[in-house]
Amino acid sequence: MEKLITPLSLIPYPQSVERLSGFFVWNRSLKIFPGEFGNEVALFLAGLPVEIRASMVDSEALTQIKFNIDQELANEVYQLIILGEEITITAHNETGVFYALQTLRQLIMSEYQFNSTQIEIQAVHIMDAPRFQWRGFMLDEARHFQGMQTVKDLLDWMAYFKMNVFHWHLTEDQGWRIEIKQYPKLIVIGSSRDASQVSGFLGKQLNTIPHSGFYTQTEIKEIVAYAAERHIQIVPEIEMPGHSQAALAAYPELGCTGGPYQVSPRWGIHSDILCPGKPGTTTFLQNVLTEVLDLFPGKFIHTGGDEAPKTRWKNCPDCQQLARENGVARINDLQTILTNRISQFLDKYGRTLIGWNEMLAEGLDPEAVVQYWVGREKTLLQHIRSGRKAILSNFVAYYLDHGYAHSPLDKVYQYEPVFKQLEPEYHHNILGIETPLWTEFVPNRARLDWQIFPRLLAVAETAWLQPENKDLAGFQQRLPTFLKQLDTKNVGYALFSDANPPVYKRLFGALSLVQAGKGQR
Repeated sequence: MEKLITPLSLIPYPQSVERLSGFFVWNRSLKIFPGEFGNEVALFLAGLPVEIRASMVDSEALTQIKFNIDQELANEVYQLIILGEEITITAHNETGVFYALQTLRQLIMSEYQFNSTQIEIQAVHIMDAPRFQWRGFMLDEARHFQGMQTVKDLLDWMAYFKMNVFHWHLTEDQGWRIEIKQYPKLIVIGSSRDASQVSGFLGKQLNTIPHSGFYTQTEIKEIVAYAAERHIQIVPEIEMPGHSQAALAAYPELGCTGGPYQVSPRWGIHSDILCPGKPGTTTFLQNVLTEVLDLFPGKFIHTGGDEAPKTRWKNCPDCQQLARENGVARINDLQTILTNRISQFLDKYGRTLIGWNEMLAEGLDPEAVVQYWVGREKTLLQHIRSGRKAILSNFVAYYLDHGYAHSPLDKVYQYEPVFKQLEPEYHHNILGIETPLWTEFVPNRARLDWQIFPRLLAVAETAWLQPENKDLAGFQQRLPTFLKQLDTKNVGYALFSDANPPVYKRLFGALSLVQAGKGQR
């Protein structure tokens, strides 16, 4: 990447930038012929202020903006050439065109801050392609329900910064957030709790404020379509076998003891999890997933698999019987049996299972994708070398619920997610990176904005750029332009001084992870 004294106002920064002489003048008299890219052009124009919004026309002869498809380019690759008289976009498909238009929109918006009627855009030749095919953000709505408008706003920002996977964590011990018509008690009972833990993870203090919320299937379909228009795939997560007390509260017969259970007001790891030995458990999960598959057309379904203690399984006659029938010596291995059942079920519908790295075990379906967050690096590397695909979400850098003392902006930007000990010939098994926001201590939009921004921009750039092209100083130089754009949308991001705290505050960053709020201030 060419290091420019004054970099173009772009995030993520393109892989190749060549400045040309002259400027293209953008104003409301411009006309665009969208051709086959009507959706992409409409979203591009809708994102521009009214004062400079060009108009679509039905004749290519009237436009100064040209679109070309080049099938020899790789997926998501685009070329953007801005000259004094015209703009040309070339890409492999609609996705590449969409990303080129986001780049153009960023250039326009950076100049719009100085002139609101006529904008001069630097003539430039940009050739661009992402490093990772998976550039994800995860929102946990099971701990705290945020609602449709917040989700749509996040999808807009993801699209603007060329992120393409929205991982939607919809079920937990603390709430079930998706309507399943065959099991109505999942939302009648499972979507509400009486209180929430407000102390740190080692404390027991609760408030007395009820919390509830869920999405109807109609609302889910609307959000999925909204994301698809922006070239974002939604990956739903239905937790199993752990983090399932909301489901057990609704259907206690799915647990080892039969309950009673409650939608938990407390965070952390719970002993009561789904019972793989009960004949109805697999049927329940498959029925739930059948409705989920109808709502989410993407290739991947996330099934969790993390933090599932086997305390109840060890004393459960049904689990012990299942272990004997399958010749399993360790009761823990029943999780692999359950995971493989679900993976094979999904495979029949052309879908692929994703799970957190705690699910890794000998005998696990080789097609299952692992999402790494902590520990067991040697096991993970063995699986990657054997051909298993992986998504990297190392909690050291990518967990947006952590305070800035633990995960400051510069650390997030500079972090290299691919393990140094992983040989280059296996790098193709890394699908990409994803940054999760767990919402135990994110009860409202203000806190959500503060945790996500501006770190999401750092993740977006580093998911896109090759490691040798990362430029922290350049990123920090470009960032204020985008903070002003966040201001116009009333996004309450963390100030630069908060996002990059002094060294003495960072020294105690790890301790903040068990405190109430995880070190918000």
